[in-house]
Amino acid sequence: MQGIKFGILIAPVIFVENWKEIYLKLIKELNSRLSEEVKKDVFFEVIFMTYSYVHTKINEAAFPNAINLYDKEIMTGRGRGKYWYKEKIREEGKKFFIENLNKYFPGNEIIYIV
Repeated sequence: MQGIKFGILIAPVIFVENWKEIYLKLIKELNSRLSEEVKKDVFFEVIFMTYSYVHTKINEAAFPNAINLYDKEIMTGRGRGKYWYKEKIREEGKKFFIENLNKYFPGNEIIYIV
C-alpha cells in the first residue's frame, strides 16, 4: 500500500458536556487500533457541527427523546435559521484537536478544522 494516503474525517464534532474526554478517547482509540502502515500515511479532517431550524424539526419528529443539540450559550446565528459554534468555542476545539492529533499522530497532516 505504499504511496496510498488514508483520510480520517472526524465529524460532526459536537461540543457536549465532557467533549474533550470523549474526543480524546476517540483519538487514543484510533492510535491504538490503526496499523503502523496506516498511521504513517493518515491525514485528518475535522468538522464542527452546524445546526439549523430544519434539523431541529426533523430530529424532534424522528427522535422525540433525543437531546436538543442547539445550545444558545455556545452557538450563534449564521443567517437563515442556521447556527454554528461561537468563535471562542471553535478556537478551543481547534486548539484541542491540533494538540491531540499532533501528540498521537506526530507528523501527520491535518487538512482542515472547520
